[in-house]
Amino acid sequence: MRVGQGWAVCRVLFAVAVGAGAAIPLGALPADAAPAPDPLSEAKQRADEARRQANDAAARYTNAQSSFEGLGNQIAELEQKIATGEARREELRGIAERRAVVAYKTQGSDRAAILNAQNPSDGMRSSALLDRANQADNAAVADLAAVNAGLAALRDQLTEEHKDFNSWHARLADEKRLLDAKVAEADRTLRDLQTKAAAQGRGLDAPVIDGMVCPVPGAAFSSDFGQPRTGHTHQGNDMFAPMGTPNLAVVSGNITYGDGGSGGMGAYLDGDNGVTYVYYHLSQYVGGPRHVAQGEVVAKLGMTGNAGAPHTHFEIRPGGRTAPAINPYPTLVKIC
Repeated sequence: MRVGQGWAVCRVLFAVAVGAGAAIPLGALPADAAPAPDPLSEAKQRADEARRQANDAAARYTNAQSSFEGLGNQIAELEQKIATGEARREELRGIAERRAVVAYKTQGSDRAAILNAQNPSDGMRSSALLDRANQADNAAVADLAAVNAGLAALRDQLTEEHKDFNSWHARLADEKRLLDAKVAEADRTLRDLQTKAAAQGRGLDAPVIDGMVCPVPGAAFSSDFGQPRTGHTHQGNDMFAPMGTPNLAVVSGNITYGDGGSGGMGAYLDGDNGVTYVYYHLSQYVGGPRHVAQGEVVAKLGMTGNAGAPHTHFEIRPGGRTAPAINPYPTLVKIC
């Protein structure tokens, strides 16, 4: 049987089987009968994978930042201990030097003063006073030796901490380069997905989940709440995206703006739900203080303040601005 005759027979058998209601395994279909790939579905898969890799890179970067800044805190504590120890050492040195001078100038005179006392009680009193003075001076001299030994140990520890600090500084730079690349790729695949969705007449607006929308749609983030930062612990989650990415109001409420210190330019959303949401390291405020609708653009992502990479530091404070922050990660995982 020729090849053309074979395909003709297969088509007849397929028609008969379909007419009889028989089930045909997918593997038995010819290649030209397979469904065409869905460009939108493929674009979504690429965007999801790029986002996963960006989230992993965000976790690596924030963990490296945690180690780096944690070491910085330890170094600051060691330097403070050394400064305190040096001040104590100078105090003890002064006592020891005075003790040596007094001992040299009064060789034997202390004992003579006791023996030549006018009455026994004067002699006993003089002896007790000299004993206490000698004990205090001897203790100071002993303390001086201990302080010197302690300072030497602290300086050795500080040297090692500086080595680790420099190592983590280099590691942090490497992780930032990886993060930048993964964030750029995630943004590219997201834009491609948006283009294909628009071509099919489908929108990709930020959905409302549990009454909130994602503050920075498409951003990469990790569970970095509570990690060490310079002089404090991290009170939010860092959301990494390209510079200028719009920041959205997670809920409706009153938005105000102001300097956030090390957080740089800040936006403060006092939600109509009684919760305050904080956005830091912004590059631009969008509009002035006002009541905003949910999903309204309130700012643009940046790296003002002490940010080492473009991101929005996002906080949730259920009791208002002055209330303690909670870990926003479980919420962001749901709504982003």
